[in-house]
Amino acid sequence: MLVWHFPFYLVLLVVFVINRILVYRHKLAVVHHLPGPRYPLGPFTMLSLLLPSSSWNAGATLPLSNRPTLYTKYGLDTVAIVPWLFGNEMVITRSVDVGKQLLGFKNDWDKTPELVNALAMFGENLFSSYKDRWPRHRRIVAPGFNNKLYAQVWSESIRVYYDMLRSEDWASKSSFEISDVPGLTSKIALYLIASCGFGIPLTWTDTVGEKVRGMTLSQCFDVSANAVILQSVLPQWMWNLPLRHFKKVKEANLALESIVRRIIEKRRSEGPSPSAEANEKDVFSLLLNANDAEKDTKAALTDQELVSNVFLLMLAGHETTSRALGTTIALLACHPESQEKAHDEILRVTGGCRDPTYEDFDALPYTLGCFMEAMRIIPSVISIPRRAMTDTTLRIPEPDGSTSTMPVKQGTVFVTDFTNICFNPAYYTNPESYDPSRWLDPKLEQGINFSYGPRVCVGKKFAQTESLATLAMLMKDYKIQPVLEAGESLAEWRRRNIDDNIQPSIGVGPGKFTVRLVRRA
Repeated sequence: MLVWHFPFYLVLLVVFVINRILVYRHKLAVVHHLPGPRYPLGPFTMLSLLLPSSSWNAGATLPLSNRPTLYTKYGLDTVAIVPWLFGNEMVITRSVDVGKQLLGFKNDWDKTPELVNALAMFGENLFSSYKDRWPRHRRIVAPGFNNKLYAQVWSESIRVYYDMLRSEDWASKSSFEISDVPGLTSKIALYLIASCGFGIPLTWTDTVGEKVRGMTLSQCFDVSANAVILQSVLPQWMWNLPLRHFKKVKEANLALESIVRRIIEKRRSEGPSPSAEANEKDVFSLLLNANDAEKDTKAALTDQELVSNVFLLMLAGHETTSRALGTTIALLACHPESQEKAHDEILRVTGGCRDPTYEDFDALPYTLGCFMEAMRIIPSVISIPRRAMTDTTLRIPEPDGSTSTMPVKQGTVFVTDFTNICFNPAYYTNPESYDPSRWLDPKLEQGINFSYGPRVCVGKKFAQTESLATLAMLMKDYKIQPVLEAGESLAEWRRRNIDDNIQPSIGVGPGKFTVRLVRRA
């Protein structure tokens, strides 16, 4: 009798392949066989997040890197990413209607563990809390953001602007080059966080805080922000390994925690000021005041939760705003006609004889549109995932204008794709073009780049105020010009310095680039 002997490893291989086929078919059924890209690994697996996005890997920047074809290839605004080897399925949408269902508060959706882990380096906070615990953090944090603060943000932006010109010796020059625009906008944002966030007004040549563990506050920000993805996917024990990069990230986090704790201790040791106004001079003071008012109640935050909230407010506010402001300057350099329209608007408002003030905010819609349009083209936040907490349904708009109801199983992840919402021609005519005037239309889809509903970004007006004040001063006094290489066109400069130069961290924007400022007559 002839007996076939199969090596054991071949048997295991056959079993593995059959298992993967069955699991893959189950994943397809979960997303109702929605068309979309198919990768070996799921978008939230450790390896996928650590490797760059490509034709075979979803990666952390999938919506950005695959923007031209992610949806148009399938003729749908909602598609499914289904891994055929390892990882979970995921549905991603560029529909505002679907996005609002996912991001609304009174619904069946909540944050994913991956997002919570990425934003909870020091513990639970406003950004990392699940839905049932979020109101507790919002109650303490929200009072710090009000019109009195925004007026201060505006005046501090003007002060920092003039201090920068004097300190860099630019005030006396008819033209000069800024060799690292993102570095400059990062410093502006950091100084405004120090002043309006912590009540520490600084001159342009000051270091923001003393060095702790050998690093300044700005250095800590850079290290922590660039390690967000790593910290969200790697287990905590790995950060104790004797690897240079891991040690640097750990030191940066410990330094940031130490800085924030020192500020808390200093404020508490000083006690309340006799002047009520002095107790409301910055976000941090208002946060402490609001928390002290809840003392001995369940709403009060622990010191560790205060540290975590302050850290994320600082890091997220600094990163997203500085990146968006840098993107705006880059795009304005490519569009001198937009600069002239903003300049004309600023002159009409100020009469050409004074600096714009916070009271002028609503009178500068085109100039604010320059910022909003830059955020549309390169959103500071690429996307936000949500997980179904129970079996539920979603209303999905169809290409023919009808709406279908999609059953969703508990645990399924849907992602609101801000990047592709912003390029969806259903909402924005000629989405590839930089057109600040589109924001003058009150019927324009305002986008959901700052999230939506009750959980809209608490720092939205802070970021808009800081950026509008800075841009208004800059375009009042200067023309922004690209520094072209020999024979280079504006389109080629944009591709080199913006489109092919995107650096993702907590905020997204172009990396280092150079512009020339020419003083207006």
